[in-house]
Amino acid sequence: MSNGYLRYYKPSVLIGLLAFLGIAIYFAKDYLHLSVSIVSIISLILLAIDFWLWKTLLFSWMFWVDDFSGRYEGFLEYEYRDEYCNVKKGKLSHVKIIHQSGSKITIFSFTKYDDKKASSLSENIGMYVEKMNGEKHYQLTYTYLNNGNGDLKYPHHSGTDVIKFIRKGKEKQLSGRYYTERVPFSTRGKYLELNWVSNDQTHDF
Repeated sequence: MSNGYLRYYKPSVLIGLLAFLGIAIYFAKDYLHLSVSIVSIISLILLAIDFWLWKTLLFSWMFWVDDFSGRYEGFLEYEYRDEYCNVKKGKLSHVKIIHQSGSKITIFSFTKYDDKKASSLSENIGMYVEKMNGEKHYQLTYTYLNNGNGDLKYPHHSGTDVIKFIRKGKEKQLSGRYYTERVPFSTRGKYLELNWVSNDQTHDF
């Protein structure tokens, strides 16, 4: 359950929900003389919760994760070695866009250069979420793939993000660190002040 489709549900709530739905549908079928599949109806209800209802006040309490979704904008501090093995450091604008449903979290990321050109897009593969700091904050750990940008001579690579999510009232913020396996030298850096700016999840690419 912790690694599957239902991993973000509170286990006790999920068990209770499935038991309640199974019993309710069974007696409804018997009373109304319906020929329907209990499993099919439960599956449809779970799909409705997963795609549309999971973040509503009526259903959000069923999940142990917060609503991370939306567009976050802030900064990335990077560090890498060039072809002469000299350390290069800097700071650039950075954007993360989080798509979320009741069963899946997908994060798209890209960096903006001073001339407003955007780097290539990164997309996570895998996601591990855990509560931190006495269950007050969340940590999202994932690997990602980046296809690179030939025009900017930005190579294809993979990397890992370790992101902390903090909510203060209606305000949401991300921070954390990353490292990559870019060739010829790996890179690393930090995410700073990535503040939630809107629920607009459209892409700049």
